[in-house]
Amino acid sequence: MIVEADADLSDALPLLAKGAFYHAGQVCVSVQRVFADQAIARQVADGLAVEGRKMKVGDPTREETGTGPLIRPREVDRIHEWVTEAVAQGAELICGGEPISETCYPATVLYNPPADARVSTQEVFGPIVCVYGYDYMDQAIDQANALPYAFQAAVFTNNLQRTLRGFRRLNASAVMINDFTAFRVDWMPFAGLRQSGIGGGGIPHTMREMQVEKMVVIRSKEL
Repeated sequence: MIVEADADLSDALPLLAKGAFYHAGQVCVSVQRVFADQAIARQVADGLAVEGRKMKVGDPTREETGTGPLIRPREVDRIHEWVTEAVAQGAELICGGEPISETCYPATVLYNPPADARVSTQEVFGPIVCVYGYDYMDQAIDQANALPYAFQAAVFTNNLQRTLRGFRRLNASAVMINDFTAFRVDWMPFAGLRQSGIGGGGIPHTMREMQVEKMVVIRSKEL
């Protein structure tokens, strides 16, 4: 996720928070790494923390719950280990960071974790979002593309040239503009690139993959 300085944060922040924390981050295309222009990076991190604190954590069958439980207790332990490691390596913990229960972890925002921390290089699959400041857009794109994984990406900007630059240069199977990375409708292609997956999903794409073409060869003097 790249957030340019001209982005409308009043619109972007609730979407970023939803993309990061719904289903407790247990979504293959959830928002995990947010690269924000240095002019607004701290504002983005603090704003995500405000949005995250609003989300009630607990029973996912209750309408008021914003962030449900992790799939098993050991996932809470793993996530907490990764967060603790990132903070020890220099990340600033903006909010969250402590288990709520055996299966629940709060919305957690980390500011500028190291590029080699596990929260920066692997899929957390939990309610953790990392915010990194950048000086120019290509720096963010290079850092986003540095991993052997690629799925969906997003750019928040009102600048057409920056929109096209992000779409063109980000290694992703889909790039959302002014929406979060988890946007999806069934008819659109859905594919992980590099080490993120093989082949494409989506109704028409999956139908083609499930079909086998059959050929007939006829030798006849009548043809």
